[in-house]
Formats: sequence, C-alpha cells, structure tokens
Amino acid sequence: MIEVEQALSLIDAHATVLEVEHLAVDAVLRGRVLAEAVPAPADLPSFRQSSMDGYALCYKTDASSYEVIGEVAAGSSEHYALSPGQAVRIFTGARVPKDCDRVIMQEQVSRTATSIQLKADTRECQNVRAIGSQIRKDEIVLEAQTTLTPASIGLLASLGIASVSVIQRPRVAIVVTGNELVALGESKNEVQVYESNSLALQAALEGLGLEVAKVLYASDDPDQTVARLAEALQEADMVLISGGISVGDYDYVADALKGIEVESIFYTVRQKPGKPLFFGKKGEKAVFALPGNPASTLSCFYVYVKRYLERVQGIEVKDLELTLEAPIENRFGRALFVKAKRSGGAVTPIDEFNSATLMSFAKADALIYVPADTTRLEAQTAVKVISL
Repeated sequence: MIEVEQALSLIDAHATVLEVEHLAVDAVLRGRVLAEAVPAPADLPSFRQSSMDGYALCYKTDASSYEVIGEVAAGSSEHYALSPGQAVRIFTGARVPKDCDRVIMQEQVSRTATSIQLKADTRECQNVRAIGSQIRKDEIVLEAQTTLTPASIGLLASLGIASVSVIQRPRVAIVVTGNELVALGESKNEVQVYESNSLALQAALEGLGLEVAKVLYASDDPDQTVARLAEALQEADMVLISGGISVGDYDYVADALKGIEVESIFYTVRQKPGKPLFFGKKGEKAVFALPGNPASTLSCFYVYVKRYLERVQGIEVKDLELTLEAPIENRFGRALFVKAKRSGGAVTPIDEFNSATLMSFAKADALIYVPADTTRLEAQTAVKVISL
C-alpha cells in the first residue's frame, strides 16, 4: 500500500504526452491543447475599421455640420474621397475611408437628408480600430500548451487560420464487472442492483471532451474477464475497469491483468474512499482498475484518472486551495477525499464518509483532500481541493 502523494507522483512519471495531430479549426473542439505556437498570418484588423454605427468624418476644425456624401457597409469595398467638412454613413466593422480620422456614434448626431449636425465633441481616432490594433502580423497569437476555448477558436478563425497542431486525445474503454449488476431497463431480483458506474464514468469523460471507445461487461468469470480486458486494450489507449479489483473470492481482475501482462505501477492506496485502486500499463496504454463502490469509483476518477488524462494531453495540472468553512475530523488513519460544495473562495464538507452512496456526491462539486497524517482540519484554514 502506498500514500496518496506517492501514487500521484507515479502517475505523473508514467504519463507521456501523446503525439501531435493536425486538425481543421472548424473541427477543433474546446479543451484541445495546442502542440505548437500559432503566429498571426496578418494584421488584425487588416484595415482601419469602425467600432460603431455612425458617421466617419473628414475633420474640419470648429465644424459642427457635415455633408453626408455616401455610405459604407461592413464588407463594402466602396472608396470615397472626402474633403474637410464631409462625412459618410458607416456601420460597425466597415472600412473607414482614408480621408476620415474619426467616427461619431449615430446617437450623437441629428440627421437631415444630406447632412448631419454634431451633438457632441469628437477626437482623433475616436471609434476607429487601427490596423493591427488586436494583433500584428507574425506576433504569437496563442502559445504552445494553450488549452483552446470557444474564444480562442473564434480568434483563430478570425485570422483566417484554417488548421492547427494539437495533442491527440486518448480513446478510453470501460470494462464493468459483476454478476450482481443489471442494465437499466432490465428486470432485476431483490439482490441485484442497477449498473451505474459505466454511465457515471462516461459522463465524467465526456465532461473532459473525451470519446468513450467502448463499454464492455464481464461476469464474475476469470476467462471472460481476461477476454474483455484484452478486447478493451485493443480498442483504446486507456482502460477503466469498474469493480473486481479487491480480494474477494469473485474478484478476478488482478489475476486477469497479470495474465495479459499489464505491468503493475501501484496497487492499493492509503485513502478513503478508494483503497483498492490499481494503476498499470501495457506498453503505452494505461489501465486503471477502480473500486466497484460508486462513490469510490468517482473519487478515484477525479483524483487520479483525470490527472493522468490531463498530463498525457499536455494540460497543466493546477492545485486549487480554498478556505474550509467547517472542521473535518479524520479518525480513519488514512487520507480522506471529502465531498464538498464550493461557494466563492470557500468550500463546505457535505460528506458522510460512505464509499457506496452517491447521494452526497450528486450534490458535490469538489473533493477536499485531508492528508493521512492529519487528524483534524480547522475551519477557516486553507485546504487543497479537487474540482469536479
């Protein structure tokens, strides 16, 4: 059995960043990580641009009335030569004529058929976006290891960047074990339970933007367990196993993993929930065998599996510290991951230390980490938090 800190260090040591792939920007989803820095192919904007609906003025000192000689819409290539005291109607995003040095908002003028009367003072460059005011040609738009967001994807598109290099995403297979499990919609007897871990894990993975390659089910049979694990390793870059990793008479996962030559990196962690946790590798493929109890499964996923997934995608793993709102007693002699609710910069425990129930997990949005050598955390102290 190892400590939490050792387990996390081993995960970091065995998480190799995946290879690079080139994707069209319109196919890139948020959460992808750039493998290379992206330079701007051109100035943005590439022309002087109006930031308002209004009137572009060819400024004339002390003039309060301007003759309107035309109109420039967004996307229009119309050119106007203006003399001092003249203006054109202009719209947001349109090119400002070369003779104009300012734009006045339409709300700040009164209009006749052929002229406008200014109702406010103006200044040079007012409401005019200069060439390159957002970014200059060849300037780095986004650095390598940047996690793409909707805004950054939009920025790339606005610069005409059609494709980018990103780090591949791992495909994940899930193997669920246990004779007592029944699929949703099927009838069950009084000693069977509905299988929920695969759905919870799929939802957690999809929340990270990852594809679930396959979900497989194995009864409590050693040969079938070996067959399902071998199939999962063929289908995916990572395998998550739910249940069967403890030391009961019907727990066949540990022996099955040995049989298909999965190297054990660690097995069992001094923690609650989730003590019977396995992490191993076969070649470059990772295998996590998670405890079958639902809350233990999710705790181990967010603490360990999510960390591994972030590491292999080049995503920076950041520690989060918040202020504890209520004290926590640790009478178990193990590290604790306590389900909790965040509010601003504070976090409140809502856990009853039951590894089988999802009731409190369904209300939680964080886990509070209590080290094994800590018997009590006082309120108003800073604690390490894993965000769900």
